Formats: sequence, C-alpha cells, structure tokens
Amino acid sequence: MKDIVRILEDLATDKGLEYHYGKQAALNLLDGTTEAGTTYLLHEYTKRKSVYNDSGTQINSTEYEGKFFLVKHSDFDQQYFQERGTQATSKYVTNIEPLLGVFNQMGNSLACMGLAITQWDNVDVTDALDANMDGLLCSYKIVIPYGYN
Repeated sequence: MKDIVRILEDLATDKGLEYHYGKQAALNLLDGTTEAGTTYLLHEYTKRKSVYNDSGTQINSTEYEGKFFLVKHSDFDQQYFQERGTQATSKYVTNIEPLLGVFNQMGNSLACMGLAITQWDNVDVTDALDANMDGLLCSYKIVIPYGYN
C-alpha cells in the first residue's frame, strides 16, 4: 500500500521540488543547507485515520490529514508586496505567487490519481522557519483506498 508520504515524495520529484519529511523542529534544522532558487516541499508528520466498511469488519481506506510548506529561500529584508518599492521585487511576486500554480498543479495531479481530496488549501507565509523561507503553508485531507499502489 502506498502511503501519503511516498505519494507526496513522488509528486515533489515529478515537479522538481526538494522533498523532506519529519516533525517541524527537524524541518527547521534545514537552515544552512537550503539553496537559493530551489523550491522545497517540507512535509510535517501526518495523521492517519482508518476508515472501516459499514459493518466495521474491514478497513476500506485511510484518511490522511496534515500540512506541508511549499517554500523558497528568501531575503529577510525583501518587502512583502510594495511597501517600499515595486511589486516586481516583492516576496509575493518572486516567491509566493509562482508557488500558487505549483500548488494547483499538485492538487490536480492528486485528483487524477483517483484519491478523494476533502481539503486542499494554503496560506501565505514569509520568513518561515530558521532558513528564512517564503511561500505557502498547505493543509490537506486525502482519503486513499486500502491497497492503493
């Protein structure tokens, strides 16, 4: 059975993203190893919930609930939008806005795999983690049928 960790890892590889999985404290230790221009998918531990059939005698699927950062290394002093300069050089335009397209592509790819997606949303983040990253904090709930490969 293929777990959400492997599914997101494969999806990240297909999209050219650097994938890491673990608790947020461990993901925060990437400071110093991040590279400018690289997009990271930093997947926090996921919650797994078994979904049983109507008679309660067999697991039919697993519901996964979790979060991941979809981020790029950024300049701490860079403006968010256009507070003291132009939008073209802002955190939003250079780091966040391009990742909105990547997020949507990932969601569409998951939907094409026959998975039931009940939550797929994000919120902008700036200067996240010790590595000073900008992008999206993404949340998901995905149901994967038992035996999915």
